[in-house]
Amino acid sequence: MKINKILLLLLILPLFFACDDKSNSTKDDENYILNLPPMKDHFAEHFLIGNIMNPGDAGSKISNKYLTHHFNVLTCENNMKPSYLAPNKGSYNFGTANNMVNAAIASGIKVVGHTLLWHSQNPSSGWMNSANLSDMKKYITDVVGHFKGRIYSWDVLNEVFPDGGYTSDWKTSMRKENPWFNSIGSNFVYEGFLAARKADPNAILYYNDYNTDMASKAKMIHDMVRDVNQKYLASSDKPAGEPVGRLLIEGIGMQEHHNTGVQPSAIRATLNLFKPLGVKISVTELDVLSQPWGQYSSNTAITEAGRKEQARLYGEYMKVYLDFSDIIERVSLWGVTDDKSWRARGEPLLFSSNGRAKPAYHSFVGALK
Repeated sequence: MKINKILLLLLILPLFFACDDKSNSTKDDENYILNLPPMKDHFAEHFLIGNIMNPGDAGSKISNKYLTHHFNVLTCENNMKPSYLAPNKGSYNFGTANNMVNAAIASGIKVVGHTLLWHSQNPSSGWMNSANLSDMKKYITDVVGHFKGRIYSWDVLNEVFPDGGYTSDWKTSMRKENPWFNSIGSNFVYEGFLAARKADPNAILYYNDYNTDMASKAKMIHDMVRDVNQKYLASSDKPAGEPVGRLLIEGIGMQEHHNTGVQPSAIRATLNLFKPLGVKISVTELDVLSQPWGQYSSNTAITEAGRKEQARLYGEYMKVYLDFSDIIERVSLWGVTDDKSWRARGEPLLFSSNGRAKPAYHSFVGALK
């Protein structure tokens, strides 16, 4: 009997490990990330497909094969934010960002500059808190000028509106903690975009924000972009040789950090609101939690039902984006595998930690069918 048990174990163990290998994914798996057709090719007729990069992804070229395989536009997750680039007034740390930008270009990948003006991740020295209009314009001129010709588009202004408390006028509805709004007033928006335009006339200039699916915030963004562009078109501030009718804020970035409570109809409504502005739209920071916000914020465990709902929504969102592909120029995910996400415990991305495609991936690319 003992011999029979040993023989039985010898027969069962290989089957057990074979199942285990399959569940954990291998590089031979048809659902392994590098064995899948490039997403950038899937959507080539519609829009660019992007993601984020970090210093470890860059050598002489982009060394992260996940990025080079699937994406044709990259955003520095952190290293082009003010706290990284300008720790002190008039002093810049361009080294790391230079390496990343040059590596992407060497790999044939476009680069998004993210971000010039923000209320968060500003220098710990605090110099921006007491800066004036002249300081702001010099900072933008220096940074954009340094990267001139290498940046496809700039997020000039990021998240200027809070999550509520709007008035009927966008000029009085901005975040009070924004240092530029505090020192300059609402005109910092126009002056900031104008400085960026003059520093690199070929870069596409964007305003970027989250919760754009909320009608009240979308209305503030709409009104700001409309008014700034009307002012610019009526002005004599344009660089010499600029095409007639070119807008100053040329694009709106919809971050799209969603959860399973955000319905596709709300996104469609916002795109319908923005479309008459005549600007480009980019989905700039897409990820979708596998649960509603309340469950995520209270650390509730993720369920299979939540993962299925995440997958469904990824597909439905993509169908909306495809319906507006005449104005959407890119869709950028905010991370590749769940373990690398800033919201990792919510499993928000298309690929699991072991590089295996999730149902969310299949819904994402399946939206084309």
